[in-house]
Amino acid sequence: MKPLLQILHIAKLSVYSLALSGVLVSCSDLLEKNPPSAISDNTFWTGENDAYLALVGCYRFQTGWSHDDFATPQGLLYLDFAGGNGTEKENFTTLMASSNTVATNGNIEWYWKNAYTQIAKYNNFLANVGKCPMDEDTREKWSAEVKTLRAYFLFNLAFYFKDVPMPLAPLTVEEANTIKQTAQADVYAQVETDLKEAARILPDSYDAEEYGRLTNGAAKVLLSRLYLAQDRWGDAADILDEVIISGSYQLDRRNGDESYEKLFQIGGEYSPETIFCIMGIADKFTNSRYQYLYPECAYGGWHQFAPYNELVKEYFCTDGKDIDNSGVYDDNDPYANREIRLYASIFLPPLGSYPGTKYNDITYNCFQGPNTADSYNRFPLFNGYCPKKGCDPSITNNLGSTPTYTPLMRYAEVLLSYLEALNESNPGAVDQTVLDLTINDIRNRVKLPKYQKSDLPTQEDVRKAVRKERRVELAFEGFRYFDVLRWGIAEQELNHTFTGVKLSDDPSAPNYRGSGSAASPVDQDMYYQFEKRTWAAHNRYFPIPQSERNVNKNLEQNEGYN
Repeated sequence: MKPLLQILHIAKLSVYSLALSGVLVSCSDLLEKNPPSAISDNTFWTGENDAYLALVGCYRFQTGWSHDDFATPQGLLYLDFAGGNGTEKENFTTLMASSNTVATNGNIEWYWKNAYTQIAKYNNFLANVGKCPMDEDTREKWSAEVKTLRAYFLFNLAFYFKDVPMPLAPLTVEEANTIKQTAQADVYAQVETDLKEAARILPDSYDAEEYGRLTNGAAKVLLSRLYLAQDRWGDAADILDEVIISGSYQLDRRNGDESYEKLFQIGGEYSPETIFCIMGIADKFTNSRYQYLYPECAYGGWHQFAPYNELVKEYFCTDGKDIDNSGVYDDNDPYANREIRLYASIFLPPLGSYPGTKYNDITYNCFQGPNTADSYNRFPLFNGYCPKKGCDPSITNNLGSTPTYTPLMRYAEVLLSYLEALNESNPGAVDQTVLDLTINDIRNRVKLPKYQKSDLPTQEDVRKAVRKERRVELAFEGFRYFDVLRWGIAEQELNHTFTGVKLSDDPSAPNYRGSGSAASPVDQDMYYQFEKRTWAAHNRYFPIPQSERNVNKNLEQNEGYN
């Protein structure tokens, strides 16, 4: 067979996207059932080759400038920032997760629509592959792949929206516009059934030409997320233990001290750490990730995102301790003596002894004066920081349409989730061997000292350590809102004024904040105060998009929203 990525060039994908009547987007041309470019299902499914083209079509995710999705770089970043790791220049991420969130929120609406667009593709495949003349074992394996893809979106819909429609077959327009919601517990049950089946059927790996397809490891990782969301700690520990003992994955150390940073650049998709990712193709399936991600000083980037200083503070110092307990941390020189992941993840300005982040021949600097590139207060939701994780220094032009890849599952998640699940289900089993296998392996890669069991003697100590490690290790990968919601800490994490870079009252200092009424507001430690956020208990779930309820009167709104 031809390589999966090569097939993507020639697959007639319209069969599996806009032509589907199962897309739950109501009165829209997305419901056009037979556009001129579509191939009829009645003439397409003639044999195994057609089914393979259809399978490859199922691996097509949102591309281009489509951002609000559970499987795009910006979509994952939005969720991370919604959870308190940063904000977006146009206030999108805060308005997704605050007491000001409304049912007409356009970003939330597109998470919903894009998810159902994908689900419709998968249902169309599953409905037709059963009638296609082909080898039965092959049919079973390919169906398991597609059910895993469907489970990914169904799980995210149920986790973030609660009770949602769960179509498991193609729908007519009338059915799509009248479908009722399925209880979250029932959606979770379906996801569990499909993933258990997939984990049994899917292979451990594929030959090189088929790289990028879902394995049983990917199905198990997704299943572990379902268990974590339900506090089914023992089940999560068991399934993740299977992934670990399989020996299929390992943390990427191929590039020495730069291994963590390079993992998220082009080429990282082939890392021994990658469990499942989405790969782009030059000039074909690209996205605008770099255009949004880059700072203004770098090749015309838009600097669309601002990580919070609250995240910056979470990164460790070189002695392995947090900033409150480290002997090498100086709050007047806050970026010196910090760990590798901070320097790999965030553009930092020159301050104290730190010279500022170098990117090719560019030095990032937010202290060059009002209205200069990346100035910390250039826009209301600028704060002096810019994401660096995922930026690739080989990309210096065509930022708005560049192929890249999106990691959705990697081995570091497995190690941290396993430690968390074991600590919650059987804390006595967390010994030095377990710490070395999990959190210490992750810390070793970035040259941090390992934890001794005596450093984490109690269940609460381990809980705090793994939560802190998850925040910095998995930053910007879409986990933060998932974590704060399932841990029940969103109300405390998202109800305060967030900060940016450190400022000074010294008029001769480059980070001088100004004087009098024009002075930039700061907290007690002189960090720029720039965004106040509030979050209410009903924000645990997104609102059901009002545009959907306008057409489908059977959809009930979540509590707390009009």
